Amino acid sequence: MNTETKEEGAMVQHEVERVISAARDSMTDEMVGRLAGSAAEALDLVDKAGRAGLGKAIPVLAEMVNNGDLERLSQLARVFHASQDALTDEMVSRLTEAVGGGLGLLDQVNRSGLEKALPTLARMAADGDLDRLSQLARVYSSAQDALTDEMVGRIAETVGEGMSLLDRLNRGGGATRMVELLEHLESTGALERIANTLPKLLDRLEMMTGLLNCLENAASKSSAQPAAGGIGSLWRTMTDEKTVRSLQFLLNIGEQMQEHCAKPR
Repeated sequence: MNTETKEEGAMVQHEVERVISAARDSMTDEMVGRLAGSAAEALDLVDKAGRAGLGKAIPVLAEMVNNGDLERLSQLARVFHASQDALTDEMVSRLTEAVGGGLGLLDQVNRSGLEKALPTLARMAADGDLDRLSQLARVYSSAQDALTDEMVGRIAETVGEGMSLLDRLNRGGGATRMVELLEHLESTGALERIANTLPKLLDRLEMMTGLLNCLENAASKSSAQPAAGGIGSLWRTMTDEKTVRSLQFLLNIGEQMQEHCAKPR
């Protein structure tokens, strides 16, 4: 039994030696050099991995391979590489400038303590106050665009005159007396009567203005008309329909004035 085992071992060793001899005969010096270089690089890589403690990362890498995270990392690397190829120098400079501006803004926010206003801004956004402020800003901007220099000057002049008037009233005590007068009128009921009478008074003023305008127009027209004498001209005037209506109107006015203004005492 031992003899057969020794014979089989001898045959295997002989075949191995023949394989090694055949491989040695088939390899050229260049192939040997490349194999030696590859072996040296492999040993160097293994030495670096051992020194860096890369063996500790092998379980993590195995877990990433099992979970598919390594595949996703490779896809992300390909996306980053594609975007890097697509970016031009101008785009890179703009991105760098944007990132720099964002970092500068964050630094200013941190220095100014703006984070203390974040709760207030969040509450304003939840209550809708921030939206109303933006609408008010838009209204102000539209009004500012619509205002001309002349309108701004008139508004400033009006505001200045109003402030001057308020200052005069405050200095002379007129505002206090005016308030006291209004309180007295309110307590006696005179203020309500004035409020009820004021629309009628305005109507009467409009009527008086119309009457004065009619008198002025009549005077202008009479001065422009030629005055013809004689009984014939007087007869034509007296028989004219307009003259009759005017006389009737004057008679009605006299009658009303006599009834309301000339009552016996």
